[in-house]
Amino acid sequence: MSALATQVAARAAMLAAAGREGSARVIVVIQRKGGSGKSTLTVNLAAVSGESHPAPDPEGDAPVIALGIDPQGSMEQWARRVAAELLPFDYVVTKGRLGTLPELVRDPNVKRIWVDTPGFVDTDPDADSDADPLGDGRAADAMREALEHADLALVPITTEFLSKEPAEYTIEYVLKPRKIPFMVVINMWDAGADGKTHADLKKAEEWCIERGYPYAPRAVRKYKIHSNAAEKGETVIHYKEQGVGAKARNDIYSLALAVEQVL
Repeated sequence: MSALATQVAARAAMLAAAGREGSARVIVVIQRKGGSGKSTLTVNLAAVSGESHPAPDPEGDAPVIALGIDPQGSMEQWARRVAAELLPFDYVVTKGRLGTLPELVRDPNVKRIWVDTPGFVDTDPDADSDADPLGDGRAADAMREALEHADLALVPITTEFLSKEPAEYTIEYVLKPRKIPFMVVINMWDAGADGKTHADLKKAEEWCIERGYPYAPRAVRKYKIHSNAAEKGETVIHYKEQGVGAKARNDIYSLALAVEQVL
């Protein structure tokens, strides 16, 4: 068992000892900075997860949930454009309302809950170093509730310099104090043919290694097919299994597998 898998198992045991019912595993996609692709990862990972955990009854509720806690409800705009018969997961948008996630966790039929967090995590710049930096307000309370039930956090970063400090803040001041296991996901990597883009990827990997942060073994490359999927009402499982579609699929499927291996 890997070190991260051991941490996830310990976290699950702690949540069970605290009285959490049900077999659901909660994966929170979180990053203090916006623009790191949180919603795209959440929807596509939920789709792959739903494909792997089909509903026993085709007419019944799906055992995989994509939960959007962003008060803007942006995830809903994407999910509702996908034809119901093509969506292998159920989606719930709380817009910051509390209580929905604990109910889903208690449902014995729910296996995976993928939580899409607000595009920008509002933090209190005046908070003491040992205090909760999430501040006050509806979004902050919804974030606390999600983190309270989290088995694993995915922290996406891009290869750009400005993505890393907010990710480090998220890990050091939001996740670690709560003892939430996490995995960094190098996302939206522009995998051009020139050596510079590969050097950027190596630099992002070294950034994780220097800090002792576990990271997904495969970066998720930046493809227009991802950015167009919401408008077209598609998820990664609907991409063509050839050309760019196949490459884009492979990245997300590889990430989904890496998550399942630690859950």
